[in-house]
Amino acid sequence: MNSGKIFISYRREDTSGESGRLKDKLEQIFGAENIFYDVETLEAGLNFDESISKALSESKVLLAMIGPHWLRVTDAEGKPRIQKNNDWVRKEIGMALGRNIRVIPVLVNGAQMPDPESMPDDLHELSLKHAQEISSSRWNYDVGELIKVLEKIVPPKKKEPFSNSGNFQNINRPPLPPKPKSWWAKNYLWVLGGIVGFLVLINLLNPNPDPTGIDPIYNPNIIQVDSTEYEGQEPISPSGNMGGGSQADPRVNNPNGNEIYNSLTFEKIPEFSGKWWLYENDIRSGFFQIRQNGAEFTFDYYLFNVQVGKGNGYFDDGYLVTESFTMKDTPGNYGFSFISPDEGKTWKGEIYSDQQTSPAYLVKD
Repeated sequence: MNSGKIFISYRREDTSGESGRLKDKLEQIFGAENIFYDVETLEAGLNFDESISKALSESKVLLAMIGPHWLRVTDAEGKPRIQKNNDWVRKEIGMALGRNIRVIPVLVNGAQMPDPESMPDDLHELSLKHAQEISSSRWNYDVGELIKVLEKIVPPKKKEPFSNSGNFQNINRPPLPPKPKSWWAKNYLWVLGGIVGFLVLINLLNPNPDPTGIDPIYNPNIIQVDSTEYEGQEPISPSGNMGGGSQADPRVNNPNGNEIYNSLTFEKIPEFSGKWWLYENDIRSGFFQIRQNGAEFTFDYYLFNVQVGKGNGYFDDGYLVTESFTMKDTPGNYGFSFISPDEGKTWKGEIYSDQQTSPAYLVKD
């Protein structure tokens, strides 16, 4: 009776790299013990036929990885391997079909579903199966769609709290990216400083305003005082300060009118431009090329040195946060939020796609 494993069938000459990468992702979701991948799962000295049969008996689903060269791989005599009775890929798929195990063809990097006439009789049923597609240019989205199908067949493992090694071990996990701030929320300190500076400048240019607004030529409420009674005393300045040199006069203390502006403190922005490798669940999955402009930045995202995404964001309150992140030919809501434990040398946080989030970190190239 099958116990819930996922069997990955592939040709090394065709989809070895993609199959290995898919295996790593599925192990994160379903657990390594629930993935059968012949290179790592078979024990040395065991009969391959018996091992395949045993693994299939414990599996609920087989993924038939079909790349552009799946049918074209030949033996030493130049004959297609798929037509040989001892071809292991043929045996794996044929045995799964014969046991009514769920078989999902996975078309890799633009491969087409093989015609029934090009396959042996025991694999004709494979061409009738609904296939999933995955490609390097939209890897995350395609694999996510495949995982949604597999989760209906094999229950995923329970998520464990994320714990990274090294510098990240004792850092609290950051929250999901905050809602992007408005222009006013980002720049109110600058506006406030400008207003204060403007008011100080107006005060310097007009130092003797008449607070009463009454014509100084005649004011019946003013009591005339004989100035001879106060000879030798310092006069009261128009601003209300005793003497022209009083320390309370802001024109003496702060002739440039910048004491309030200089008292404002602004957030220190680290240098984070350049090439940053992205690690999701401790697995390197691509890199960002970030271009910094003060607290704001734009970026491109690459997989296998091919640009597959781009976006922009900002640095605020210690976090690098995206405002937009789009993937080529892949709809969805993408983004990330990172905080640095070492003043910008590395960044730790989360990357998300639609409603799924994954612990991640960035390392400078």
